[in-house]
Parts: sequence; C-alpha cells; structure tokens
Amino acid sequence: MSVLWCGGEDIDFGNGNAATVGVGAGSFRSTFARCAIAVPTSGNTETSNQFPGGAVTSAWLACRYNSSGPGTNAYLFGAGLFGTNSGLFIGVDSTTATKLALKKYDGTTLTQLASESGTSLPLTLARLDMQIVSYGVSATVNIYVNSGLVITFTGDVTVSGMTNFNCVALGRSNGNNFISEVMVATDDLRAWPGLATMALTGAGTTNNWTNNTFSNINGTSFSDSNPTYTNVNATLQEYNITDLPAGTFNIGAVKIVARATESLGAAVSKVELGYNSGGSVAYGAGATKTMTLAYASYEQLDITNPVTSATWVQSDMNGLQLDIQALT
Repeated sequence: MSVLWCGGEDIDFGNGNAATVGVGAGSFRSTFARCAIAVPTSGNTETSNQFPGGAVTSAWLACRYNSSGPGTNAYLFGAGLFGTNSGLFIGVDSTTATKLALKKYDGTTLTQLASESGTSLPLTLARLDMQIVSYGVSATVNIYVNSGLVITFTGDVTVSGMTNFNCVALGRSNGNNFISEVMVATDDLRAWPGLATMALTGAGTTNNWTNNTFSNINGTSFSDSNPTYTNVNATLQEYNITDLPAGTFNIGAVKIVARATESLGAAVSKVELGYNSGGSVAYGAGATKTMTLAYASYEQLDITNPVTSATWVQSDMNGLQLDIQALT
C-alpha cells in the first residue's frame, strides 16, 4: 500500500475554483474532520493539490460524501488533470436523481459511461470508493458505496487531452453536497477507517518565528493575512496537534500542508516541513520547499516517520509536534 495523496480542507483544494467549506452539523464526521468541502454548483472544476509522486493511471480514490440530493446529471468526485476542467467522475444518472453513475468530462462535454442498477441516493455520510485500473481505452472502473459494489465498467474512459490523472477533481452538483476525508492510494482503501485531521492546538516546544498568533493560522478557512514569519536562516517554529480519534489504527501516511510565501528581497526563500517527536526533530525526503512571491499551499507526504525511519505507528502520533524550519 502506498498513499498517493490525502486531504479534506480548503487548503488542500481550491485550484480552478475557490473551495467552499462546510461546517454544518452532519456534513462531516466531527471525530475525524473539522469541516467538509462543498461540491461546486457553478464555475470551473475544483481540483486538489497535485499528487506529490506525479501522475498515475491506476489508483483507488475514497471520500466521505453527504448529500440531500445532487440532482440529475451531476458529476461529483473523481480523478482529474491539474490545470484543466477534465476528469473521470462518480456522478448522478442523467435522468434518475437517485442513481449513481460513472461520467467523464472534457471541459465541454459530459458523457455518461454507466449507471447503477439500484438506487443509492441520497446518502448521509456514506463512504464512496472508486477503483481505476489502467486508465485509457480499455480501463476497468469500479464504484463502491459503503464497500458494496454498485457500478463496474470496462472500456474506453479516455477524456480528450487527459492521458493520466494527478489530482482529485470536484465537478458540479445541485443543492448541498459535501465531501470530506479524501484519500488516494495504490491499493484497496475500503478497509481504511478514514482520514483524521490532526489540527494545530497551540505553540510547540520551539517558537522562534514572529507574530505567532495561533488563531491567525489555524482556521478551517485559510487566510493569508497576519502570518507568522521569520527572515532568519535555520529558525524553527513548532506546533502541538490534536490526538488521533479513539480506536486502533494502522497509519498509511502523514501529510503536512502549509500556506507560505517569500517576501521580495528576503534572505529566507525556503521552508522545511517536519516533526518533533520526543525532542528529536527530523524531516522526510523532499521536505524542503522553495517558495514563490505568491502564497501557495506546500505539502509534505511522509509514508514513514522521519524521526524513527520506520512505518508510522499509533504511539508516534499523540504527543507529536509539527515543525517548520526557515532556510535561505
């Protein structure tokens, strides 16, 4: 199993169409997440940040989905190509609003490839899983609701100009439709309980940056105003985070995401995203991010714990601190 990407807040999405956060009761699982993301009702396809390992042609995609009814011909959640409106989607049948469907969209034309024989919609905090095998002219796509197979399709799923996929795409809906706990991996995700967002709770052990007002950097809707900052090389800023939800878990990966920018003429031009575990600080491969003069979301996905160089275990998490280092 290899996790390709995960996320569930507006800092993880918002490419192509501004992400709208849903915090209403029942739109997400409060034990795992802080909010949900609304499926757009107009504008461009909304995409996640790109998979850090690059584009793929086979993967499992999963999310929690909550809907009071998306309306016919919606295309909701699936695999996309970053920088475009194209994608392969779990959607809604073109004529029957209670049936899920498999759809593809090239930015202009929406095509339905298959529809379920039963009726799954509406859904309340349901688990949706989409398996894509060998995206192309002879692909196989399976769609599951709460682990039960509802659609299987074998054939041509190609979208014009899209030879692979490198992000999660949210298409178009009618009404209140929310997704949360989004995961992408190489293998079957159906047995995975979900994605836990371990949000920042306060300052950690080392606090060397300026304007470290915690409430400025920890909202469910991100803001680029009043940031914490430094212009001194090798200075650290650390944060405590919430504990895992109750239960026993295997941990497939840990992801850090931060909004950051370089100021014009500043000495510091990079940030490094890592961890403080029991007083030991370490950074995974590729953790140094070169900033630009515009704010962007920078992600670090670690399959193993950089502090121990071993697979993440549950005891690593409670007490873990996030660490960010400024570099020239």
